[in-house]
Amino acid sequence: MSLIADIGRKTLKNRLIMLCIYTTLSLMGITMVVPFLITISGSTSNDFDYDRFSPLPRYLWSREDRFVKALVPYFNLYRNWTRQFQAYFPNLPEYWSSWTAIGLDKPGIDCFAREYMAFDSPAAAADYAEFNHTYPLDDCQIYAPPIQVISFLIDESCEKYRQQQPQKKLRRAELHQEALKLLGQEWGVPFETFYSIDFNVEMRYPLDFQSWFPDTEHPKMQAYNRFKEAAAAYAFTPGSKKLWRKFLRQKGYSGQNLFPVTSSAPPELQELWLEFKKTQLPASPKIPFPLRSAWYNYLGSEEVAAQYNGQKLSIDKYNACAGTIFPCLAETPFPLPPEYPEELQKHWRKFCQERYPLRLISLTVTPELEQQFQQFAQAKIRHLRSLNKLLGTNYQDWSELKLSSTPAAGSTRDDNNRRDLWKNFVRSLPLEHKQFHSSEIAFQNFLRQKYSSLEAVNQAYGWNLQHWQCAFPPFAEAYAHTFRNNGWAMTLLPILDNYKMVLNYMLFNGNAIVVTLILITLTIICTLTINPMAAYALSRFNLKFGNQILVFMLATMAFPAMVSAIPAYLLMRDLGMLNTYLALVLPGAANGMAIFILKGFFDSLPMELFEAATIDGASEMQIFRIVAMPLVKPILAINALNAFIAAYNGWEWALIICQDKSMWTIAVWMYQASLWWRLVPWVVSAGFVLTSIPTMIIFISCQKIILRGIIIPSMK
Repeated sequence: MSLIADIGRKTLKNRLIMLCIYTTLSLMGITMVVPFLITISGSTSNDFDYDRFSPLPRYLWSREDRFVKALVPYFNLYRNWTRQFQAYFPNLPEYWSSWTAIGLDKPGIDCFAREYMAFDSPAAAADYAEFNHTYPLDDCQIYAPPIQVISFLIDESCEKYRQQQPQKKLRRAELHQEALKLLGQEWGVPFETFYSIDFNVEMRYPLDFQSWFPDTEHPKMQAYNRFKEAAAAYAFTPGSKKLWRKFLRQKGYSGQNLFPVTSSAPPELQELWLEFKKTQLPASPKIPFPLRSAWYNYLGSEEVAAQYNGQKLSIDKYNACAGTIFPCLAETPFPLPPEYPEELQKHWRKFCQERYPLRLISLTVTPELEQQFQQFAQAKIRHLRSLNKLLGTNYQDWSELKLSSTPAAGSTRDDNNRRDLWKNFVRSLPLEHKQFHSSEIAFQNFLRQKYSSLEAVNQAYGWNLQHWQCAFPPFAEAYAHTFRNNGWAMTLLPILDNYKMVLNYMLFNGNAIVVTLILITLTIICTLTINPMAAYALSRFNLKFGNQILVFMLATMAFPAMVSAIPAYLLMRDLGMLNTYLALVLPGAANGMAIFILKGFFDSLPMELFEAATIDGASEMQIFRIVAMPLVKPILAINALNAFIAAYNGWEWALIICQDKSMWTIAVWMYQASLWWRLVPWVVSAGFVLTSIPTMIIFISCQKIILRGIIIPSMK
């Protein structure tokens, strides 16, 4: 029956009423749909746009948004990444202090992206790829997102286990567990799962600290270096494999198609690989560390400002001192040209003496310098016996102590002591004895070898440099070229990785899916048997304390579930039911509200139905099963749906009662994932989207029955 009669429905008043009703329903529907759309949009985001909380991601229609969003995997490091970002993009706005701030500045994004997307210098992009191809990996930074790290470690550890145990045939989940044990033995850490491992500490290594040296002997650092090698070879770059195969087809290459291409590949394939990088994807995930960012930071420090009456060295002061017209400090030369005035040379000498990383300094060893080193060691240590104990040697004379051009490698105590002695000696030397290295200096030497003059470089690149020291690795040009060839893949394919990671996490981490299915089945069976039988008994039989029993059942709904969690846990423990399906199902098997609703429905049924069934000779159980139950199907459907949602989404009780991870449900594993992946919440959002699909399917499938359960009781 309609709320508004057909007669008079077309009057203005009734039309306005109907318009208000439909508008209200539409708004209520939007409030339900928009949060889910925001979750879906969040699952397709990264650090750049996650905090926008928009139901529709802007990158779908904004090329500028895609340009900046795809930069995140290059510069999303955990230490001083904005300084390094600005070193490669000098026009970066000063207020872009985090990816969140960048993502919220839409006008700034458009302005920044349009400026750098206009860069079109194939020569600069190709030279950057050629230079970066051979630049040492130790002085490069590579972002290691958890998804790629976990995938890399799983594949590598599983392959190692297969090589050690070729005769064993294990299921994938079992293979993961054995590989995890193997990785734990190598690293000396008893890992519970692959999904809690990351390289966040390694990404924070202070490459600009003067005394820092990498511990290359540590197993985790070695694994991180192997990951960097794989990433530098485009193993994790979205769309690179497809472009590589297309490139080989265009070149007519008929040999073995390898990806990624390593140093063990045939020479012909390696030449094609370098050509592919130069022409297709010149911007490798491997970013040479821009030491100039430390120099610019030093110029803007309070230490330098103290020499200018507390005022920081601005670009205007720099230009006035040097007689230049640079627009910002990020474009000033590095290293400082020798013809620059003494005021700036003084800052440069102090930076080199007190700030320049010792790992980027080498010595030209001469007999005089080696003798000076021996005298330095003798003055510091005094006794040869102490030197032997410190270095683990057996020298008979100080002259046996040799000076190396670079510090000693290794991570033993003797190696560390030998390295510390070398570092202290180098600090004491004047600058003329030291050779300084950096990605900037290496690129400038690369250009000197390839081009005859600075004018030739300016002509090839479209630059206007006045000094060789102003030539920096042209990542911006290389990235603009890469984005033109692979922009959509760099933006969209990482989304699939989010969902793929969650699926692998659920399928091969514990028994989440099996446990959840069994739990849901048992819960629904209990809901469809215990609650109807209790309601039928209260309705059909004139129990002496029937009303009191019903009130008692409803009283349990007045207290939050967590209030009874501790008593229920103690009860399950005393009954010996911990880590069992009974412990998961029994506390919620009977529901006071469901019994109350069913009792009211049974009360509304005509007594003539029961009397007729009794006359026909039906037993009470037959009456319950054949007569009463079919008439309450809509209510049972609603109860079953509520039971499904409670069993599927409930994680608190499952986490409390089941300490054994083999009994964890999907909801518990997702809760655990939200803790492990708190730094990548878009992966967690992808998990929420996937886990909500079964509920949505069940709801849509039972929609007609649910509506009947809502409408029919009101009609009765």
